[in-house]
Amino acid sequence: MTNNLPPISSAYRSKLISAIASVSIFFVVYFILILISLLMLFLLGYGAIKIVSINVNYFTGAIALGMVGIGVLVFYFLIKFIFIKSNYSNRHLIEIDEKNQPELFAIINEIVAETKVKKPGKVFLSPEVNASVSYNSLFWSMFLPVKKNLTIGMGLINSTTVGELKSVLAHEFGHFSQRSMKIGGYVNQAEKIIFDTVYNNQDFENSIKNGSGHWVFQLTGIIAVGFISVFQSILKLFSDFLFKNNASLRREMEFHADAVATYVTNPKEQATSLLRLDLSSAAFNSSFMFYAESDNKYLPENLFENQTILMKVFSERNNHSYENNLPKVDLDDLTRYNKTKIKIEDQWSFHPETDQRVETIWKNQTKNRPENNELAKNIIRGFDEICKALTSKYLTLYSIKNIGEVVEDNEKFLELYNEKYPYNSIFTDFNGYYERHNPVLENVEELINIEKSTENDFFNDKKVSLTHEKVGIESDLYTLKHLVANPKIIKTFKCDGRLYKANEAKILIPRFTKDLENIQSEIKENDKNIFQHFYQKADESDKKVLIGKYKTFAKLDREYDIFQNSINNFIPHLQFMMVTLPVEEIRKHRANLLKNEKPFKDIIKHFVEESGYKDFLSIENKKLLKDFINSEYIYFNNDKYIQTEVDAVYSLINEYQTILNKIYSDYKIQLIDFQADLDKAS
Repeated sequence: MTNNLPPISSAYRSKLISAIASVSIFFVVYFILILISLLMLFLLGYGAIKIVSINVNYFTGAIALGMVGIGVLVFYFLIKFIFIKSNYSNRHLIEIDEKNQPELFAIINEIVAETKVKKPGKVFLSPEVNASVSYNSLFWSMFLPVKKNLTIGMGLINSTTVGELKSVLAHEFGHFSQRSMKIGGYVNQAEKIIFDTVYNNQDFENSIKNGSGHWVFQLTGIIAVGFISVFQSILKLFSDFLFKNNASLRREMEFHADAVATYVTNPKEQATSLLRLDLSSAAFNSSFMFYAESDNKYLPENLFENQTILMKVFSERNNHSYENNLPKVDLDDLTRYNKTKIKIEDQWSFHPETDQRVETIWKNQTKNRPENNELAKNIIRGFDEICKALTSKYLTLYSIKNIGEVVEDNEKFLELYNEKYPYNSIFTDFNGYYERHNPVLENVEELINIEKSTENDFFNDKKVSLTHEKVGIESDLYTLKHLVANPKIIKTFKCDGRLYKANEAKILIPRFTKDLENIQSEIKENDKNIFQHFYQKADESDKKVLIGKYKTFAKLDREYDIFQNSINNFIPHLQFMMVTLPVEEIRKHRANLLKNEKPFKDIIKHFVEESGYKDFLSIENKKLLKDFINSEYIYFNNDKYIQTEVDAVYSLINEYQTILNKIYSDYKIQLIDFQADLDKAS
């Protein structure tokens, strides 16, 4: 590494040593297995020759052939990954050079001069909201000084300023400076070996066991699969160890690349681009999914214009201000909904959490270069034409047919998008208080004559935060109870910044239970005040309507758990039909299913005829549910499944769940909308 760049941290160095050790151990073990397979092949071949030399006949010839076959199959199993063709394609990329994009290359050259790393071999534009470093060949990068390529996403360019784009590219050049990237080539090959031998081997095993009806080939296949299973278990044993160490190194590499970027640019632009990344990605992906789910009815002319519009829409919904014609996302926005205190490191993730990265960026050493707030897209020559070309390539990459109406007008796109994905005002009404909170009050009549609270600010940020804190504590309690039941799944976790051992989870449960009770009590008191507030605003007719809506929703809420539990308890009895089992075992499972089907039908009958949900069921809903209640499915007969009945029960479960959720959520919206109307009328 060049001397002018930030040095690697001690954590980076430690993770690098661990990654090198784990990948070295894996390949040593893998080559030992190859040597064992070659030794097997030699010994089996030698034995086959000896058998044939004693007496040449049909039987000895078949045995000899089978012995050699076992050795060949086991050896081929270990090396077959070499012959599997990679499906990677760069057809969605556009290669650019300094001649046709001089302004962009001026930034690249400036970073190269600043970091003193080698220029990229090639530079590509892609449709994604990302930038990345890659090799032409990961395999040859393990042995030769192969040049790295730089890929810049047009979705990224479309959602950054020039200064922000420079900070992102500087991060990628931080990776250019990392010799540890070479480890990625070795890990990539190890991953390929493990995937193809352990997780993608079923077709190979089936073909050698069932490839021929001859008894010799069948016996050969069975014995070979036995040896292969032993080799698989050995390779799998090392896979978790290898991948976790590599992921841990990759996270440190991200922190170091961030340090390089901060050093040669400035922390503000680096942080703002990183904080906006999820929003701009969501806008691009949502634009694409609209067309992908339109059943070939619509096609985009320019996905990046759609991305720009949805960024604005999503920003308005989340109260993000605009700065330099782009959404401004703050660090607090990332943690607005996530109030959990239990932190468990994702050992499989290649990237640290965004909030961790941003906090570290502000602590990094920097030259604090001046900001450049010009939109990055303005420096791309032929920006619109490239966007349209990349849009077409992206559709081809995901096999979206070139048919349907081309949506050229942005207002038309937004109208179609809102029609397909209607936005629920529940997320914005009353400052989002009801987004994750259900207004359930029992015995609301008792609140009518209670003295009204003098407080009127029921929906301020503090009150809204309580609803998110409640969800966070509920999540933490679930995590703690899961750790108590499964203490060996992790070694340690953090709570409020303090490190705990997994077996200490039980000591935190009483504290979190008490915190949950306190917050629930505080929210309940606020809900009572809210009801009284709107009751006082309503006229006599609306007072009765308001009471009725609260009582109905409370009943729906009480019954919801009963019906949801009935689904949760019944589904496990269906799962045997999704796997291959012996006939006798299928019959045992079917008998258990039929036994549990009756109480399940009784609950559905109550749902249709007596529950609070019955008044909201459509004719079609009732017919679907009653048809199942009256059905006499047996699911399996004459040693085979009755597929129409299997499909019918799974369809029923999905529809029942959809009906239950929709009625509950729709009525919640009705109640909140009614309160909003009372607010407007006053």
